[in-house]
Amino acid sequence: MLLAAPAARASAGLDLAVVVDASGSMGRDRRIEPLLLQMTADLMARSGAENRVDHRLAVIAFGSTARVDLPFTPVRRDTMPALTKQIGALADEDLGDTNVLAAFSMADALFRGLPAEAERRRALVLLTDGVPYVRGDDMTAYREALRRFASAHFAKSDVAVDVLLIGHGAPREPELWRAVAEHVVPAGSTADEMLATAHATVTRMLGTRTVESMPAKSGAPVDTLVVPPYLEVVVFDVFRGAAGAEVLIFPPAAAEPLRAGSGGVEAFRLGDVLSTLVVPRPPPGEWTIRRRHRNAHVRILSQQFFPRGTLVAPRPADALRQYDRVRLAYRIIDSDGQPLRELAGYALSADLMLIGPNGSMHRIGTEPWPDGNGFRSTRDAECDLAGRYWTDVRITTDDARGRRIEVFRDRWSGFSVAAATRVDCRVSASAAMCLPVRTRVECASRGGGPIDLRQVAAGSPAEIVRAAVWRDGSPAQAALDLRYAGGGLLRGWLRGASRTGMYRLQLSADRAHLRPAYNVRFEPAELFIARRRPSPWLLLPLAIGVAGFAAFRARRRRTTESRQRCLSRQVREKT
Repeated sequence: MLLAAPAARASAGLDLAVVVDASGSMGRDRRIEPLLLQMTADLMARSGAENRVDHRLAVIAFGSTARVDLPFTPVRRDTMPALTKQIGALADEDLGDTNVLAAFSMADALFRGLPAEAERRRALVLLTDGVPYVRGDDMTAYREALRRFASAHFAKSDVAVDVLLIGHGAPREPELWRAVAEHVVPAGSTADEMLATAHATVTRMLGTRTVESMPAKSGAPVDTLVVPPYLEVVVFDVFRGAAGAEVLIFPPAAAEPLRAGSGGVEAFRLGDVLSTLVVPRPPPGEWTIRRRHRNAHVRILSQQFFPRGTLVAPRPADALRQYDRVRLAYRIIDSDGQPLRELAGYALSADLMLIGPNGSMHRIGTEPWPDGNGFRSTRDAECDLAGRYWTDVRITTDDARGRRIEVFRDRWSGFSVAAATRVDCRVSASAAMCLPVRTRVECASRGGGPIDLRQVAAGSPAEIVRAAVWRDGSPAQAALDLRYAGGGLLRGWLRGASRTGMYRLQLSADRAHLRPAYNVRFEPAELFIARRRPSPWLLLPLAIGVAGFAAFRARRRRTTESRQRCLSRQVREKT
């Protein structure tokens, strides 16, 4: 299998609808909307660039009725200026009651207006104070209608719903929101709390993670700070403690501190005591910080890793059917799209989770690909369900202190499996000495009786079976000659497997001769047939038998000839 360089996955990504409560009960909390939406757009744009996918954002405001403030719009670096203007121009007004059902109906219409693309994920985030209210309606019946709508339109369409509940104390209407949403999160009541909660929610949906600031050691003029490997850029937040106090940052084994303008380092001054250093491709390990003031410290404000990756097997062109077994392969590249070269001392590992169409999760073991540019699964994955399969891949390594860190995560790769009816075929073979290998293939519907293979095959039933034969580990010049005997039975001979050795017979279904609605599973997947050199003691009875049979034939021939001569003499004497 060739691991080709992955192309940009423009069709993959997240369609996110942010639904904002603009009712009268929200009051001043509505002022957080522009900041929250701008932060969401920034996170989506960065995720799209890092993962080479296209995310789309929509915004719905609601009160007594719902309105679309922003239809689904691509969120990319080139669209961010226009998107920022649109977000800044959103109207801040009281829209009356809290008609969540109207907002959900509007969101459902937006999702249904998008093209059906199996490669994309869909999600909705609702920001509300948690109290639905529509003047004049029976609110008990309204809440039940809201539950039914979310189940019928979002759950069945694989739209993940998160609810962020604003306010002090315990969340209101907890049972309602747990029935409606996958995640229900108290968002606090201050702008900082709401933004932090929304940040965590959106990054989880995007499959990325936030990096906490890491303070250096205090109490000594020299501190250390561990910088992880595989960083595209690291941003240091420097607090000098007093005006004019000096803080010097030294990379591992460096004699000179970081300087703005050297090696691509950028510096930003924020007053007399605060500054920021942006360092591209920083060397990993323990960095040294020398400071002149006891209150000075340095934090890692943010860090961006450069490993990327994509699923390369199965390929998008592979027409997979239900009940196929697939081997997964994942390609690792850098931010320039080139094969990633591991850093010395920082070996990468891949944790692979396969998520089925029903949401089931299966951990799949991985091993490095022989060329060192990726990972492959150590076993085949079973695709017993039809639908979309997603992979959750985490690329990790250890930092200089042996702590495990995640340098990349991909939740956007996957593959689709078409529905098919399974046909189970039991394979058996018998190898009599000095005779061809007799082979039988008995096929039946799954859990049922024999199946007529003429319904399954596109052509002759015998053409369904494709055989591969190895002798002592090498391909063998042998052929399987089968004939259809009816009732799901194929029988025949494995010819060309008469030499001594260990033969391995592997059968698979030839898709060119198999109707699309079916899939064939052969059990066992491999048959082993031993052809041993006969012992001389075993050949002796055979030789005696052959000699006896030859002597018998000779005696019988002589007797027949004698009788014929006697008859001839009698005929001559009479004449």
